[in-house]
Amino acid sequence: MGFLRELGKKGGEFIVPSMMLAYATYYYLEVSALPRREVNLLLIQPIYFVILAAFLALVAAYVCRSLAGKHGQVSNGEVSERKITNKVATLSFAVLTVAYVYGLEWLGFVVSSWLYMTLLLMLFSVKSWLIIAAFPAGTALFIYLTFDMWLSIPLPKGILF
Repeated sequence: MGFLRELGKKGGEFIVPSMMLAYATYYYLEVSALPRREVNLLLIQPIYFVILAAFLALVAAYVCRSLAGKHGQVSNGEVSERKITNKVATLSFAVLTVAYVYGLEWLGFVVSSWLYMTLLLMLFSVKSWLIIAAFPAGTALFIYLTFDMWLSIPLPKGILF
């Protein structure tokens, strides 16, 4: 039970995953109540179980880190202070996110997503140029192909296409 008490004190990193799991559970239950249950669950069921597995992996990692932290505590009782957040990076992240949302209509999904992820990786000091170039391109292309080609959900094309 000490884990749950610690989670309540320092569980801020669980807010977004918990909200995602709660919404996915709600959506899963709503879809499963519709007629033709098997057809409706074809898409949401695998995604729901991936979200559930990711949440459980996050909880397991937190438990392991908590247990490892108990054995590796400093002997003089000093608690390490949390670093102060870099305000420039935080503000830059917010500005880039707003620019990305507004840029989706003009530049299209693929270009604006690639640009957004590339600038974020550079902002957060990723050193490998291969990662800076390939990861955003691969991610944007994968999401575009998944939504536009496979699911037939149109994404913003922008002025370039």
